[in-house]
Amino acid sequence: MLVLLSEGRLRRVRDILRAGADDYWIPPLEGAPFATRLQLLLDWQESGRGARRTTTCEDEPHWLRVCRRGLRRIRDSLSLSRDAQRPEAAESARYLGRWEKVRRLGFGSFGEVWLVQEKDGARVAVAKVPHEEKMNRKFLMEAAILRRLAGHPNAVAILEVIKVGGKVVLIQEYVSGSTLQELLDAGLDPQAKENLYIQLLDVMAYAHRRHVMHRDIKPENILVTPAGTLKLLDFGTAKDVTRRSISSTVIGSRPYMAPEQILGRSRQASDVWALGVVLYALATEYLPFYSENEKELMDLILECPPEPPRELEPDLPSELEKIILRCLEKDWQKRYAHAEELRQALMEAFPDFGSGHVLSS
Repeated sequence: MLVLLSEGRLRRVRDILRAGADDYWIPPLEGAPFATRLQLLLDWQESGRGARRTTTCEDEPHWLRVCRRGLRRIRDSLSLSRDAQRPEAAESARYLGRWEKVRRLGFGSFGEVWLVQEKDGARVAVAKVPHEEKMNRKFLMEAAILRRLAGHPNAVAILEVIKVGGKVVLIQEYVSGSTLQELLDAGLDPQAKENLYIQLLDVMAYAHRRHVMHRDIKPENILVTPAGTLKLLDFGTAKDVTRRSISSTVIGSRPYMAPEQILGRSRQASDVWALGVVLYALATEYLPFYSENEKELMDLILECPPEPPRELEPDLPSELEKIILRCLEKDWQKRYAHAEELRQALMEAFPDFGSGHVLSS
């Protein structure tokens, strides 16, 4: 959904994006930038056609069916010039639209991550660039999910989505800091551990309320700023739970994957499992399941119970152990259903969680 806003209503942008809009535009509706923005949204709508929905056409509200028909008509009739679809085609390889590449931050199976700077030097950001155009759909889905989490202080903000040489490029907020894993390796005090875990629960509860599951929660995907603000990264594997998929692809990082996730059937309770693994590690400095052999690790997760945390740290509160072990139930239906339920259980058991008294052993 593209919302048109007057300059006087810009203060409502955050509320509009939270409510489900995918993007906004300030009139006039002219020039290649608007055409490109509209084309990207139409590409996103098109990418969802192949996915089975959780409701039938008859169940959808009338206004939604009208919107879908309208979008199809616009897409069928819209004739964007090559320059409108690819306004950056003439730019040097140094540039992604108005963003200049500074240095490459990472390289993965899906694409590259670059530190970029606006041409006028006003802002720095992170650009995620796919290897191939066939990955555009995946990047559009990630952009839509990040838009849904707009405004949350612990979610990385998406600044804009552009097309460069036919590829969808995500321009995201740049955050400096250390990963949670780096901080754990260096040594974290109990208060910092508890405070960061509360922030992690907060952003995941926010995501779950908006029908998003992350599917790759782990300390390496958690960045902590020098001020102590947690930022959850890498929503590239995240999924909109309202969009059904016939794919059974195994997605995630093995030591943090729930049994059903290993079997290709992830759900929000799979995120709860990963949150339980993180809490187990914060409490004991060990992972509940680990092996250098991947098959053996999967067998441990699927078949074996974790070692109770109090056997590793006898001074841990018994109620904390119960909470952790419930997160790590093999049967997803026996876990907390979502992050908010886990957060409520933790705060009811330990109202002062965050002070450092619970993980102080």
